[in-house]
Amino acid sequence: MAVYAAHLTRTLQGTPSVFQVAAQEALGATVKPALRKLIEYLAEIYPNKCGWCERWYDELYLLLDLSLQYHYLKHYAASFSECFYGLVRVPISPSTEFSSGPRLPHDLERASLALLVLLPYFREKIEKIMDRWREDLEDGRLGKSKTDKVRKAAVKLHSIIHFVSESCKLIVLARYLTGQGEAPTLSLQLLGLTLREAPVEEPDDTWSDFFKSIRAGQFESAAVTFPMVWSACSSLAEYGAFAVQLLRWWDARSPLALARLPAPPPPEKDERSARVSNLCPLCRQRWRSPTVLPVSGYVFCYTCVSRHVRAEGRCPVTRAPAAAADLRRLYLDV
Repeated sequence: MAVYAAHLTRTLQGTPSVFQVAAQEALGATVKPALRKLIEYLAEIYPNKCGWCERWYDELYLLLDLSLQYHYLKHYAASFSECFYGLVRVPISPSTEFSSGPRLPHDLERASLALLVLLPYFREKIEKIMDRWREDLEDGRLGKSKTDKVRKAAVKLHSIIHFVSESCKLIVLARYLTGQGEAPTLSLQLLGLTLREAPVEEPDDTWSDFFKSIRAGQFESAAVTFPMVWSACSSLAEYGAFAVQLLRWWDARSPLALARLPAPPPPEKDERSARVSNLCPLCRQRWRSPTVLPVSGYVFCYTCVSRHVRAEGRCPVTRAPAAAADLRRLYLDV
């Protein structure tokens, strides 16, 4: 009867909106960059103690994410971000869910963990390699050797796979919006899962009961249990994730504030600009994939300026602060 009741409770829950799905995906994509900023700050202040954390950040975050997602999948049948928005993973097939009770089947639990943790880790590593090979291809450094041909083919294959996967995600989401599909994301569709609103569970021991017992003088019944401690830690992590999203929103407002400022006057021509006319200021050659850096107005080769900006974080000519996201390609006949 308990298993049957759990089955009815979970299958009759409301279907989450696309805004809930998008919000939990955005939360999951925000945590890693926010923690990276914190680690970079600590590594800059304490290079001897925390410098290794920055070098091995991807692997350290992999272990942290693996532990966190495993706990939430095991106890709540949801990822961390899904649990934050009150969602739970439910198998689409009723027979599968009926045999598993309130928890996910073990094979779906392990597959969910792999798609939540391992797949993003390897995808990020592959994308870094592809970006480096793509820069070499655009810069003309890939020749006709067998290794270079393999790299060219890998870049093209990666672009095709990325296009196909993004198209499939869009199709799955469109089917979910029109009510023709059960799963809102491609990963859930592959696993045969969908999302439902999680039922509200009343814990046996709460912090309110603990403080009531303290105020009433009943110190014997005022006990701190492990579920209470874990609930406090989980709430702290969830509120921390909300604070991360708030800081991200606040940081996104800075370009809007800068857009309201009047445009500065154009810089005066100097001798340096005359010497590098129609040439890259870094390699002093004709532009290859011309790219402008808006903070200074100088045009470089894409490979030259992208590597310099990623390494130094500033314009190589004017030394104005810049980031790789500021680069703009120019389609010129050179």
